[in-house]
Amino acid sequence: MVTDEALAPGPGPVPSASSRQVLYRKWRPQTFAEVVGQEPVTRTLRNSIASGRLAHAYLLCGPRGTGKTSLGRLIAKAANCASPPEGEPCNQCDSCGAYLAGRALDFIEQDAASHNSVDDIRQLRENVVLNPMAGRYKVYLLDEVHMLSTSAENALLKTLEEPPPHIIFVLATTEPHRVSATIVSRCQRFDLRRIPLAAVIGRLSFVCEKEGLTLDGPSLQEIARSATGSLRDAINALEQVVTYYGPSPDLEQVQEALGLRVDARTGQLARQILASELTEGLKLVTSVRDDGVDIRQFSRQVIGYLRNLLLVKSGAADTLDLAAETLAEIQEAARGADSAAIVAALRALGRLDFRDDPQSSLPLELALVELSAEPTSEQRPVAAAARPERAASAPPPEAAAAPEGPEVAEPAPAPPEAVAPAEVAEAAEEAAPPSGGSTDPSTGSGQGLVERVRQACKESDKQLAALLNGSCEVKSLEEEVLTLGFYHTFHLERMESGTSVKRLEEVVSLLLGRPVTVRCVHSPRAPTPGQIAGGHLVQAAQEMGARPLSRKGGQGDEPRDEP
Repeated sequence: MVTDEALAPGPGPVPSASSRQVLYRKWRPQTFAEVVGQEPVTRTLRNSIASGRLAHAYLLCGPRGTGKTSLGRLIAKAANCASPPEGEPCNQCDSCGAYLAGRALDFIEQDAASHNSVDDIRQLRENVVLNPMAGRYKVYLLDEVHMLSTSAENALLKTLEEPPPHIIFVLATTEPHRVSATIVSRCQRFDLRRIPLAAVIGRLSFVCEKEGLTLDGPSLQEIARSATGSLRDAINALEQVVTYYGPSPDLEQVQEALGLRVDARTGQLARQILASELTEGLKLVTSVRDDGVDIRQFSRQVIGYLRNLLLVKSGAADTLDLAAETLAEIQEAARGADSAAIVAALRALGRLDFRDDPQSSLPLELALVELSAEPTSEQRPVAAAARPERAASAPPPEAAAAPEGPEVAEPAPAPPEAVAPAEVAEAAEEAAPPSGGSTDPSTGSGQGLVERVRQACKESDKQLAALLNGSCEVKSLEEEVLTLGFYHTFHLERMESGTSVKRLEEVVSLLLGRPVTVRCVHSPRAPTPGQIAGGHLVQAAQEMGARPLSRKGGQGDEPRDEP
C-alpha cells in the first residue's frame, strides 16, 4: 500500500535519456498521477490494473498534447509491472526499468499514418500470435488510428475483437469521428479533454524547478495560454523561450519569443471602430501593414480587446486576469462604449477570412467599412419607411398589360432599371430612380457599375473579371442588395459556385462605400424585333444568310406549336 505522497506529482525517477533530449520527452509522465488534467481517465485505468480487469483494447481520443501516447505507455508499463501499487507502475522492478530506459521488448509503438495499408496490418496479425519476451503482456500502441485505410481496418477487426490473451491494443486518435464504428465498438473508449490552464501552469512550474529555470507567474501564464490546452505545446514553448533568452526571461521577452506582444494600436483601432472613425481606422490599418505586422495576429488582438471591453461593460471584469493599469484603461474605454456596437464589431471581425492572402489587409478594411456603414437605431425606421416611396416612384412595367389579339406584334419593353445614376457614378449617396432615358443594359448606368467592378477585379481576380465580361446586367440596386441578371445559365452556375459571389460582394462594397449583398438571377435577353426564337445559333445562321422556314405550311412543312 502506497501513501498519497507517493502518488502525488513529483520528480519521479531520474530520466535516463541524455541531456540533449527535448523537455517534453524528458519529463514525460512516469506514473498515472503525473498525468495532469485527465483525472477521470487515470483513475479508471488505475482501478482496472489494480483489480486485474484489463481490457483487450483501449481507444484514447483527444486533441494533441493531452496525454494519449503517454497513457498508452503507462498502460503497457503498469500491466507488465511486477507489483503495481494500487494500479501504479512501481518504477523499481526490471520491467519498469526497461520501459524507463526505452528498451522494453514487449511494447510496440506503430504510427498508423505511415503504416496504414492492409499489408501492414497483416504483418501485425502474424506477430501478435508470438508470446511476450519478458513480461505478461505484449502491448501494441497504434497512433493516429483514423489514418488506416478501409481494407486495413477490416483486416484488423477480427484480431481486435478476439486477440490472444497476452495482447493489449491501445489505439490513439485526434479524430475519433473518422474511426470505423466497428472498431470503436470493440474498444473501451476514453475521451481526453484539453488540459485546464491552471494544470498546465502547475506542470510548467514543476519543469522549471527541476531544470533550474526562473520564470514568474505572468510569464508562465502567457506560455500556458498560448498552448490552448496542449501540455506538449506548452513545454515546447517554454524550451523555445529559455533557449533564446536564457534561464530567466521576463514577460516582454516571453511575449516577443511567442509572437504575443500586444501592439498598443490594437486598443486604438478598437476605439476608432466603436466611434465610427472610418478614415482614421483605415489609416491605422495601413500603417500596421506597412510596418510588417502580422495582420491576422493584429486582428486577433483587436478582437481580444473588444472582448475585454464587453466583459467589463457587462460587469464581469473580475473574470479578466489583466494588469491593474491595463484593466483601468479598458474600464475607462468601456464607459463611453455601447454594448450593441461592441457585439457588432466582434461579429464582423470574427468573420475575417485571411485564407486567400494571409498578408492582405483587405478583409480587415472591409470589416471597418461595413461597421461604419451600419445605420444607427435612429436611422433604421427612416430607412424602412423610405422603401415604399422608392417602390411607388418607379413606373409600373408595361409588360404587366395583357396584349390584345392572338399574337404579340413585338416583345414588351424591358422594365426600367432601378439603378440610380448618381449612386453608380459617385458611389456616395442614394438618388431617386431614373424616370426616363435609355434602359438598354449595354449603355445604362447599371452596366457602368459592372464595368467598374470588372476593372477592379482585373488585377486581383482575373477569373471573376472574365466572368463579368458582357455576361450580365444590373437588374436593381436597392438599399444593401445588388441584383445581377445573367443572360445564360452557364455563367450563373459558374458565379454561384465557389467563392465568386463573396469576392464580388467585397469589391462592390469597396466601390460603393457601404456593405452590399449580391444576388444572382437568370435574366435571358429579350429578343429584338425581327429575331426569331432559337438562341444564338439561329441568330448566327441568320447573319450568314439563312432564312427561317414558313410556319404556314410552306414547302410542305407542317405548322408547329411554339415551345
